[in-house]
Amino acid sequence: MIHRRLRRLSLLFAALLLLQPAGVAIGHHGGRPVGSLFVCERPGVVPPRCTSVANDLEHGVFLDSTLTDGLADALRRSMAEDYDPTDLRVFESTELTEATDVIASSQDYGDLGAAAWVYCPGDAPQAFNSEGDRWCRMQELRFNLDARYAIFFDDDGSRDHVACHELGHTIGLLHWGNPPASVGPPAATCMNADTPNGPTGLHQIDIDHINAYHYVAPPPSRRLELVRGPAEDGGPMGDGEVLAMQVERHGSLAELTRASAAVVHATVLDVRPGRVFGDPSRDPLHYAAVSLRMDELMAGSLPALSSAPLTLEVPLFDGPDAIADLRASLVDLRGVFFLRSKGAPARAAGLSGAEQHADAPFHRLVVFGAMVVDDEGTAAAGADEGGALAPLDGVPFADAVERIRRAEP
Repeated sequence: MIHRRLRRLSLLFAALLLLQPAGVAIGHHGGRPVGSLFVCERPGVVPPRCTSVANDLEHGVFLDSTLTDGLADALRRSMAEDYDPTDLRVFESTELTEATDVIASSQDYGDLGAAAWVYCPGDAPQAFNSEGDRWCRMQELRFNLDARYAIFFDDDGSRDHVACHELGHTIGLLHWGNPPASVGPPAATCMNADTPNGPTGLHQIDIDHINAYHYVAPPPSRRLELVRGPAEDGGPMGDGEVLAMQVERHGSLAELTRASAAVVHATVLDVRPGRVFGDPSRDPLHYAAVSLRMDELMAGSLPALSSAPLTLEVPLFDGPDAIADLRASLVDLRGVFFLRSKGAPARAAGLSGAEQHADAPFHRLVVFGAMVVDDEGTAAAGADEGGALAPLDGVPFADAVERIRRAEP
């Protein structure tokens, strides 16, 4: 079992360690229990719809003025009764901003073949998390008031079912018993598909799946690939056509090793306040300077091998006060770190040789989660983008080190 300090580490380091919450027994019903599904822009699919995951544990739902009173009340009941028992905080957002997770509205859209759907617009804030799932804010949750679908909205029970169901799609819950999302048996859950007057709440398995999923959108690594879709008129793509940003991903140990300037087996000696970037009057980004004593250079090279500790910079996204918890989590931690030198950006900036040398001792992780730590002899692998380290999680730490050592760069 991973120790509590590594649980803190996973949050403070944005490393997304692959942990299963204690006491959660996961039941599977086929397919992925939580995840994104479908490309949001599919030719011929009307209305456009797709399932995305939430980007964090705070899930704000804005109730548009077009919502009927009955649907607004059903959404409020579902947030309080169905989703409050989970680790998510699903709440009504009273202000519409880019931080809003869901915008719920209703109107008569005509006979489009759907009573309700969820959609992530191309210009909405979105990217992919370390689970490989698309997260999306400003998702559109639309209820279709066309008379053909009145059975979904006739009474409180029907509205409670459809509200619970569509809210589930906004956080990545998939259908039960409805291929291709799932081929499992029907059960008493609002996530059953095509069931007017169906169950009005989540099954315990749904709750377990939600609590086991890492609703975290880590800050992207520095190497970004813009993914664009075609302009609606078929012409040149404009700035508004960016659909998502994908972070750097490595599908194998060899790829991750090749992308690293150095792979080091090291021990954390100290954590202290580091550099600060940005205007001091406008919420600057603070870094912690983590001192690493290198026990073995396993791959790559370092600017100047010496007895001096390496400095790993860790961004303090929660502000400078977070350093105390970070120090408690990291000091004496032993593990393997996949590093990239921060000297290269200094050279690109045209700094002098002396200034370049001064910047060279700073390193960062290749991607968030690019480390494997020793938890009393067991390897705890970070949830790196691409999943290269996932096979090492839970194996004996000595075996993990040997497998990393043998990885072909």
